[in-house]
This record gives sequence, C-alpha cells and structure tokens, in this order.
Amino acid sequence: MNNLNNSNAKQLSLLGKRWVIQENSEKLGLIEKLLKIRGVTNREAFLHPQPIHSIHDLKDLEKAAQRIRAAIEKKERILIVGDYDADGVTASVILYKVLKFLEAEVSVRLPNRMKHGYGLNAEFIKEAKELGVKLIITVDNGISAKREVELANSFGIDVVITDHHLPPSELPPAFAIVNPRQSDCAYAYKDLAGAGVAYFLALSLAGEKLPQDLRAELVSFAAIGTLADVCLLTGENRAIVSEGLRKISQTKNVGLKRILENARIEKAVTAEDVGFRIAPRLNAAGRLEDAIIAFHALSNGGGKDFADKLEKLNIERQQLTGNVSDEVEERLGEITEEKILIASASNWPQGIIGLTAGKLAEKYYRPVILMSEVAGVFTGSCRSPLPEFNITAALNEVSDLLETFGGHRAAAGFTLREKNRAEFQQRMEAIAKRELGEVNLTPTLLLDTEILEEELIFDLLREVTQLSPFGMGNPEPVLFWQAATLGEIRAVGNGSKHLQIKLGKSKIPAIGFGIGNLIEELKQRKEIDLAFVLSENEWNGKKTLQLRIVDLR
Repeated sequence: MNNLNNSNAKQLSLLGKRWVIQENSEKLGLIEKLLKIRGVTNREAFLHPQPIHSIHDLKDLEKAAQRIRAAIEKKERILIVGDYDADGVTASVILYKVLKFLEAEVSVRLPNRMKHGYGLNAEFIKEAKELGVKLIITVDNGISAKREVELANSFGIDVVITDHHLPPSELPPAFAIVNPRQSDCAYAYKDLAGAGVAYFLALSLAGEKLPQDLRAELVSFAAIGTLADVCLLTGENRAIVSEGLRKISQTKNVGLKRILENARIEKAVTAEDVGFRIAPRLNAAGRLEDAIIAFHALSNGGGKDFADKLEKLNIERQQLTGNVSDEVEERLGEITEEKILIASASNWPQGIIGLTAGKLAEKYYRPVILMSEVAGVFTGSCRSPLPEFNITAALNEVSDLLETFGGHRAAAGFTLREKNRAEFQQRMEAIAKRELGEVNLTPTLLLDTEILEEELIFDLLREVTQLSPFGMGNPEPVLFWQAATLGEIRAVGNGSKHLQIKLGKSKIPAIGFGIGNLIEELKQRKEIDLAFVLSENEWNGKKTLQLRIVDLR
C-alpha cells in the first residue's frame, strides 16, 4: 500500500483518520484494481459464485443425518438448542423447518442471555429428560460443551453437535460433531457460519425431497446468519449469500416480509441491508428480552406480530445503545494517551454493552472493555479493532482473576467478581501499554483507488455492483476523489444530523450520515478530498448516482 500521492498525505481527515490508498496503477481498469486488492485470481468464479466443495466431505454429516432419520422413524422427540444471536436464531429456524417438513416431533430452546448464558446448558438437558427427549441437536454452539454432553449421555440422550466455532483440544463425547473447523474434517472450506452448517445438514436430511420453495427459504436464512455473524464472504459463503439475497427479495415468509417492510427495504436486498437493518432487528430480541421472539418471527404463521415486536425492541436497543455510549464517553473524558478504554456501571443492559464497546473501539481505534455489574458480579464485553492486540490472549493473562472468559482475537466476554475488578483494570492497562506502546492509534481508512470526476457516471455503479455481495473479506469499495469542488452544502434529516453536498462541475450529490456537524467547517472551503462509496438515489422512478460519504479531508 502507498500513501496518497499528494502534499496532504500526512494530514488527518475531518473525522480524525489517516488515509492510505491501496492501488493506483494507471495500467489497470477499476474492476481489475479491486480484484487485485482482494487477492482474487479467478475473476469468473468470483463474479459468478457457485458452491465448490461437496457437503458430504463434512465430517459426521451423514452420521448425524442417519441418527436424525432414525429418530424421525421411531417418532423420538427431538430438541434443537440454538443461540441468542441472529446466526443461532436462523440456524435454529433452518433445522426446525426441515424437520417439520420431514414430520419429526421437534421443539426448540434458545438460551436467554441474562438467565442461561451462551449455548447448551444443564437446565435445557434436565428439561429434555423430563420431556422424554431422545436426541438433542445443537446449532451454532456445543463444540465446547463437554460437561453438558456428558450430562445428556448420562440421561440416555444422544447429542448431535453442529457448530462453527474453534474446537477445544478435548471434544465433547457427542454422537456426531459437524463442524468444518475440526482438524480432521476433510471439508476444505472452514469459514461457514452456524447457519451455513445447519443449512448443509438440512440439505443432507431432505435430499431430493426438499421442495424448491422451502429450499429458497432455508438459503435465505443461511445468508442472513452468515452476514449477521460477519463471516468471510469467500468460497461457499459467497455462494450461499449471493443466492440467499436473491431469495430474500422474493420471500413469502410472513415474518421476514414484515421485517423488510418495517426496515423500509423496498428494493433488491443487499448484504448491507442484512447487516444494518435485518440482523439488528433479529439480535434485538436476544439483547433485551428473549431470542425466541426472533425465532417465532421467522418460523411460523404468526410471524407478523413477532416481527412488529422485534421492531419495538430494536428502537429500544438503539436508544439504549446511544445512552450507554454517551455515558461511557462522559466518564472517560478526553482520550489522549490511553492504550485501552475500560468502564463499568450497574445499570448498563448486558445485551447492549458489546454493541457499545464495538462502536467506541471503532471510533477511538483502541481496545474497549465495558462491564455491567449485578449483585457484585461484573459481566464484561471486549472489542479490539487492532491486529496487534488479541483481546482473548490478554484475558488469558489475567484468567486467575476471572470466573469465566472466552472469545476470539477481536471480541470476547468474561465474568469477574467485584473484589478483583480494580486489579483486573490495572493489569489489563499494563498489558495494553506493553503490546501497544509503539503502535500508532490513529484510525486508518483504507481507500481502494482514485476516481476522476468524469468517471462518476451511473454505469460505474453497475460495474462495481458486479463484485457484490460485500462484507468481510470483500469490503464495499471505498473510492477517493481528490480536490472536489464544493457546491451546495446543507444539513438534512431529523435534528440536521446528516450532511448533503453537491460536488464538481456536474453537481454530483453526496450524502454523509451522522456528520451534519461538519457543515460550518465545509462552508469555509472551496474544495475537499472525498472518500466515498457508490450508491443510487431513486426519485419519481428515476435512478441517479449518489455518493455516500465515508470521510472528508
């Protein structure tokens, strides 16, 4: 990567970021540049994604399917245990719908974040015993549930685990484990979401009997789970999401249709729509109340009412996240030399602190730990935007102070008793100072390439859209327009939150969400460097090019 080739290369943007351009070769066309940045060598395979690997290479897939078929034939009661996030919910719906189609006697349990914590738990297993359940199937969890599986086995209950999280050194003694991340699993693609694993199990179970309308519904849910869990959009995931997005736009599912209506998604559904509009509504249930609301929204005929409940919860979630974020920033004060930001309170909802930590980590470009206290026990959520700081490795160094902890490089959670809180903060601050002492904590914005004003026509948007769906591993291209002439400037939206400007000789419209506060700064200038993504604006049936502002300099 090269610094921007102009005299202002070291100047920070109006949002406090350092800009780095990734590819500016004049010998390559725009699509070639974008594919090169993304490391794509097979253009056709990327632009027209298809499943590459046989799902039958998934270890234990057929073994799991055979046990489930046997349960259906014997009319054994089956219990699906999912998770409280959008991936766990959609994975649960996928397996529930295919089992109902196969006339299984099946029910679903999703853990309550505040009551049960994550995944398979003893309470569900004891309930399963009382109900005469003979088979438990986990989705999006279970790979670390050794004690819970042992308990189920002691009750004569078989457990089939379907998961995508990294396996521990000692696996649970389950009847079958379907997880592509197992070291001895021959399936070459390792980055499936929990919903992706459940989808492949559903295909294996139903085979050629699966009706096309049900398959369309299941791949829609698999796409939502994959995008909601921010999985890599490469290989099989890209194929699942590409097909799933098309099916979501045509969905006949009552609850999903209502969610689209409430989110005001009236055009072809994009990955961004799922990530920023659909998934937050599904996640709101598990964050504030109970994830079973999201399950019911997608799984049955009463989905419209449950979807409306999700809408109310999402509005509440937005308000709470804003309130907690404001309170945290007020407590932290001016951020200067701190290498890690740590704050706690007794009134912060546990389902909100992870979201808030993520927003603050992105804003301040450093690790953030937020803790919510109940009866002397702190539940913490951690986020690290820095490749140089593995937040779970840091927690491992202070594990002697923690009751529980787990996660991955960028995100983790833990519980901690009040007596250890002060020492925990001191030691985490020392670890962050050691690991990040020489790291530049100025946020960096990666720009794909430079675009000239004459290139900004609607056809350019059509060209770039070929690379969709966008997400992890294939980010939406951020383009750079140098020294764009400023025309009309105004603040728009409720409370003048957003910025609307027109740029260049062609008066190309641009919108900047949440940056209306920059209007006075811009009125002092005649030109601006613009970082943006391409979008469209539709008015009276006419589509025009619109630039969505990412940053200004």
